[in-house]
Amino acid sequence: MSPGRNAGKHRDWYKVSVDTLRGWGIFVLLLLVAGAGYVGFRAWERYAIQREAARAIDEARVLFQRLRSERGLAGFKHEYDAAWTGIEEARALYAKTRFDDALAKAERSREMLLSLLDASRQTHDGGEAQFIAVQGRVEYRRADRGEWEQARGRVMLRPGDYVKTGASGSAEIMFGDGTLYTVRSDTLFLVSARTAGQQGKRVQLQYGWINLNTAQSGSRVATPSAEAVVGDQSEAVVSYDETKREGRFSTYRGKMEVTSGAETRQVAALQTVKQASGNLSPVEALPDAPRLLRPEENADFDIDTQKQLRLGWEAVPGGERYALQISRNRLFVDNVIDVGDRRGTAATLGVQGEGTFLWRVAAVATGNMRGPWSAPSRFRVVSGRAAAGSGDKVPPELKGVSVQSYGSIFIVSGHTEPGATVTIDEESVTVQADGAFTKTIQLAQSGWAFLEVRAVDASGNQATHRARVFVESL
Repeated sequence: MSPGRNAGKHRDWYKVSVDTLRGWGIFVLLLLVAGAGYVGFRAWERYAIQREAARAIDEARVLFQRLRSERGLAGFKHEYDAAWTGIEEARALYAKTRFDDALAKAERSREMLLSLLDASRQTHDGGEAQFIAVQGRVEYRRADRGEWEQARGRVMLRPGDYVKTGASGSAEIMFGDGTLYTVRSDTLFLVSARTAGQQGKRVQLQYGWINLNTAQSGSRVATPSAEAVVGDQSEAVVSYDETKREGRFSTYRGKMEVTSGAETRQVAALQTVKQASGNLSPVEALPDAPRLLRPEENADFDIDTQKQLRLGWEAVPGGERYALQISRNRLFVDNVIDVGDRRGTAATLGVQGEGTFLWRVAAVATGNMRGPWSAPSRFRVVSGRAAAGSGDKVPPELKGVSVQSYGSIFIVSGHTEPGATVTIDEESVTVQADGAFTKTIQLAQSGWAFLEVRAVDASGNQATHRARVFVESL
């Protein structure tokens, strides 16, 4: 074989090797770019949450200062102090760079302060309570009108009004004395007028399930066959099955007195009593709430690398089995998972979609007696892959936009398609997994102004909504 031919073969081999190396180089470069993009996205996301937390803390502090000049807050001292404690805790969490936790604390304090502001202004209208949060189908009916209306935040309830939730509805309602009612699905109750000498607010539960947390005064819940008097600083659950004509009265914290006919039961913390056929059962013990062990609060899971997620909680004495709920909203409506027969203290989930999720566990004792739910914990499922162009030219939906005015502060809420980003006057907004969003905006200049809400989807399509508002200086 001649030297020339050997040289040709060597050049051919060398050429193939260079092409192969070039291909590997491009592949590695793409991986590096994708990794850098993911890291940049996460850094931007963390910065956005940091800004949102700082803004929420500032807005809560402004509201707190404003409430100092409002009259009619004598009955709200406990909630007023609790809101300030929440602000201080949010600031401490922010200093520790725990921005997600700081944002949640600040938003909760802000919502409470806004509720107190409404309550202090509308006391003269005879309002007994108001809606704090609404999820799904929730309606109310005025005593002097026959039409059912869709409930929304800040709507006041008066004696004689009815509240009804559908199969996927839930609501938080705060009474003027600070009692917080959480109303579950398929529930109907009447806000009763207080009689002379009666302590605490009173509602008549026709059917369904109510959880109530009292503040510095007690509260009363009547079913068709019994009445529960819940003490101050207590948490209790009252439920009534209209078909079976059976009621259940459980105390998680504090105390409750249940009366049916000539019978009376004192129900202490972690105790329950059942009412059937006009009779009250003996008082029975309830299991305590489990402690959630894993994953840690606000843990992130990459859907591209993790296809399963392991949940774990501590065993509870007396717990025969456990109920597990996973939801995209804090009222736990339309749950992703809702089971009540877990025999162990762990569960393995198949990860199928992105979003932020809340989960909680309750122990169930013999006789199907469920104890209190654990404090909910949060985790996120994210993807590190960049969204590929799909040729989508349809703007994202932007509907149900409402603006509530509080002088120079405005609460803007609405709904867009999941995955879209939202800004209000070029300020970023946290969008829930289902597309819902709420943002508090403060405007400095007095007089008429416009608020512009903009939604942008992954393909860059935009939708805008402009609202004209009047700004009143503090």
